[in-house]
Amino acid sequence: MNFQQYLYDKGYQREDLLARIAESLELDESRSKKMESAYRAIYDVLQADTVFFSKVDFLVYPQGSKAIGTTTKPIGKDEFDLDIVVHIKDPYYNYTSSEIYDHLIRVFNANDVYKPKLVKKNRCARINYAGDFHLDILPGCIILSGGEKLMVPDRGLKSWTSSYPKGYIGWFLERAENVRQPILKKAFGDYVLLSEGKAEQEDLPQEDYYSKVPLKRAVQLTKRYRDIFFSKKPEYRTSSIVLTTIFGELYEGEPSIYETIDNVLNKILGYYSDYQNLYETKRIFKRIKVLNPVNVDEDFTEKWDNDKEYYHQFIAFAKSYKEKWERLKNGDFGVAEELFGSTRTKTILSEQLKNMGKGKGNDLEKAGATIFSGKSLVDKKGNVGNEGYPSKPNRNYGGIELVLETRKHNLYPSKNYIAVHIQKEMIDKHFPWLKTFVSDGVLYGKGKVRPSGCKKEYEIGIKYDPNIIGRKERVFILNDSTIKFGKTPHLYPGNSLCLYYPRDLPLYLDMNFVDVIPWISEWLVSYELWKKYGVWLAKEVKH
Repeated sequence: MNFQQYLYDKGYQREDLLARIAESLELDESRSKKMESAYRAIYDVLQADTVFFSKVDFLVYPQGSKAIGTTTKPIGKDEFDLDIVVHIKDPYYNYTSSEIYDHLIRVFNANDVYKPKLVKKNRCARINYAGDFHLDILPGCIILSGGEKLMVPDRGLKSWTSSYPKGYIGWFLERAENVRQPILKKAFGDYVLLSEGKAEQEDLPQEDYYSKVPLKRAVQLTKRYRDIFFSKKPEYRTSSIVLTTIFGELYEGEPSIYETIDNVLNKILGYYSDYQNLYETKRIFKRIKVLNPVNVDEDFTEKWDNDKEYYHQFIAFAKSYKEKWERLKNGDFGVAEELFGSTRTKTILSEQLKNMGKGKGNDLEKAGATIFSGKSLVDKKGNVGNEGYPSKPNRNYGGIELVLETRKHNLYPSKNYIAVHIQKEMIDKHFPWLKTFVSDGVLYGKGKVRPSGCKKEYEIGIKYDPNIIGRKERVFILNDSTIKFGKTPHLYPGNSLCLYYPRDLPLYLDMNFVDVIPWISEWLVSYELWKKYGVWLAKEVKH
């Protein structure tokens, strides 16, 4: 038994999927190293300043998602931001707020590398590595000698404001580690012990997937859905500090990623419902507030009072998240495409099934993994595997018929009777399960097939007319009335199967009809996997 099958038998496949998706959201190693190098260079530049920074004792360290292990790759053209603190070990009352900020700006303006990248912000200096990432550098001075709390300059207020970066980092990490035994980490350890006693061991999975605690993973996944939800209204996007803090505050040591998100969403919407009832019964308005846990005088959601649309959009986000989470609870893995991105989800679920396909009794997953490899063959009984007729690359489509450029026909073309007889001979040779006959230049066929791993036998009906313009074949499932256009993926109106994307084929839709037959078996395998997991895992063009 391999580890994927072990997890599946334990009922942990969903948790494994969430862990793998979260891991895939981590910054890639090359970008992470580039950012680390950039932030270390900041210290060197400041240390070389003979006017101010070389004369004071200071530290440079990251804060935010990098410091607490909740980084998430940006979507599209968005840049990742690395927050850096310049922690000056000198009491703030020795300086004015503008003095500290101006020294920082002066150093970067005097440097040929940083000057063109410099952007002045309210509390920090931004070094912008266009199209890749940016560093937000926050200067601050200690409040008391030997302490960690800082006062940082606020240009808008023209004064100091308090901040406690190290305190927040410590608070979140302590909350994250206050966890009952994580179920995936325990399963990994149990499987290692189980495998040690066997003569033949399966390859162990990467421990990285399972070493990060559930709260960190939950924040990563939540930030990704936040990015997707607010993609068309980024001005109201809930900030990462708000999401991270509310998850940290409401976390109760749940041992799984799934339970962590589920419980936090329940609490958020529970508070919202209570406050709505308070308003409706007593006309008292109260909203969810997210305070800085290490400085309760700071309200991270203060701007929700100035523009209530921020609050309304946060609640809309939480409701949408919860609705989709309920679908995931009911076994609809397909909703993960909506939550975290289609390509990412399909890639990871396909990898899961590939690992599961190595186990005994997982013939459907094994057939699916073969299809995903792009090197599948289909035998005379319609089984997908490593023997038989080679399946050509294809992408499933469906929906409206595409109008494509086709070969110009004569006004009164004569029927091509030879082509269908050639196709019949090839089908009879390679796929005898399909009984074919020719009538008036048109090829018809009917047969029953049950690709390996499929739960049922399907009766298939085909029609192939090489003389019509456009799509020449029609393939139907005759014994399953639940397969309907609008309810099942990759069908055309009339319920004929979509086996390929017409624009992928050569001009004029010229093709051997025998090449379509392997795609029938692949469609059936993909359909049963879709029913089982909620995701169409074969290559597709959505419509």
